[in-house]
Amino acid sequence: MNNNMDAVVNQLTLDSLTKKLAVSEQESAKNEALYLYAASELHTMKKVLEYDPALKELFEEVKGNMTNGN
Repeated sequence: MNNNMDAVVNQLTLDSLTKKLAVSEQESAKNEALYLYAASELHTMKKVLEYDPALKELFEEVKGNMTNGN
């Protein structure tokens, strides 16, 4: 290949890689955000259950019923 063709191919390759990396990073950031949201929700649920022992007892009872029934 000549120098001009090499330069064009290299630029097209770089453009393609840039787009693919951007898509991959965007998906990764979205997954991280979803994970952080879910972790926050679980943390809040845990705090609520720790705050109210009767609610925690009911939760454990229902959880036991669900696992025994499946």
